[in-house]
Amino acid sequence: MPVISATAVLLTLGLWALAAPAPVPAPAFVAADGIIPGEYIISLKPGLARSQIESHLSRAASVHTRRRRDTTPAGGISKTFSIGAFNAYAGSFDEATLAEILSGDVEGAVASVEPNRLVEIDALVTQDAAPWGLASLSSLNQLSSSSDGQPYTYDDSAGEGSFAYIVDTGVQVYHPDFAGHAVKGYSSQPDEEFDDFAGHGTHVAGTVGSQTYGVAKKATVVDVKVLAGLGTGSVATVLDGYNWAVNNITDTPGRLAKSVISMSLGFPVSTTASALDEAVNAAYDLGVPTVVSAGNLNQDASRRSPARAARAFTVAAADWNRTRAFFSNFGSLVEVFAPGVEVRSLGLDNGTTVYSGTSQAVPHVTGLIAYLRGKEEDLSTPDEVFARVRELSVEGVVRDPQGTANLLAFNGAVSS
Repeated sequence: MPVISATAVLLTLGLWALAAPAPVPAPAFVAADGIIPGEYIISLKPGLARSQIESHLSRAASVHTRRRRDTTPAGGISKTFSIGAFNAYAGSFDEATLAEILSGDVEGAVASVEPNRLVEIDALVTQDAAPWGLASLSSLNQLSSSSDGQPYTYDDSAGEGSFAYIVDTGVQVYHPDFAGHAVKGYSSQPDEEFDDFAGHGTHVAGTVGSQTYGVAKKATVVDVKVLAGLGTGSVATVLDGYNWAVNNITDTPGRLAKSVISMSLGFPVSTTASALDEAVNAAYDLGVPTVVSAGNLNQDASRRSPARAARAFTVAAADWNRTRAFFSNFGSLVEVFAPGVEVRSLGLDNGTTVYSGTSQAVPHVTGLIAYLRGKEEDLSTPDEVFARVRELSVEGVVRDPQGTANLLAFNGAVSS
């Protein structure tokens, strides 16, 4: 019988100071560690034929239907996910139903089972301070301060023709500073209006591609809403949106070599595998790069998913003084540092706001990748994209890296 994993998901937001509508209620009876009782994500083994996958799903649905007539009120399979070699499904099952599904797995199709958990975003407190991140991204030298008005130098292609998928709380795509370059893609939160009520996703998207605060000002921002209210969601809702984003990229002609996915979110993990890690790895194998946040707990990033995913591009936060942010996670799995302290970007209701967090570092790199993919022709694979970001980065200037590769993101627009 497959081992039932204790892997969990808690994707951390920290935007509670925002003035916003009341959050969508979390599922009832959520455990202190974020586990949603009775909800599971079941990952299937790579290499299964489509007929084997469909046979397993059909049998699981049949077991649930039969047991529901007898004893259980649980809802059964709710979503299926397919990204290259990665196949999984989410659902609500009582323990007896889950046990029967696993014991009847005569084909050995199941790779792992993990509980579904709450997810939040990786941002910290709101601070009323001026932006500086764009200037840092185009400067080989340390900035003199975090004040406004410092120059940001970039090629006028500005990410034109590229696409950045923002997997987050939603994006207020009608914000005038997007100038029509932001579009709605998909929401895995059908019980809430397709909008952003937290401000986090809009802030992230603004750093990627808005006119005033964006790294890639001509890129198209695609809204993929996976968290509701002030940031309530689960691994299953994140997987649902991420699954849509990857398949939209791979199924749309001409888009694969021009796209990047941003996920400023994460959750604590044990030593076992996570379905979200495997999804990110599978997307990479299909040619889709994903940029993720290292996390805000001042600990090794290997303790969070998807920061620890082997094929993710994990980003830590630095301040204007080129010092690792006191909250930023670190370690050998982190690829690069980027601005993540007192970052001004777009806010709710056509406004702006300032946030700190590895959530803010991620869109600087997401925007940089969109910028480079719009400007350079030889970045068709994630390997080439990630290598180019590392190649351009300023080396050895970040203070207190804590065992992290000492690279600070840079766009290569100036030579001195």
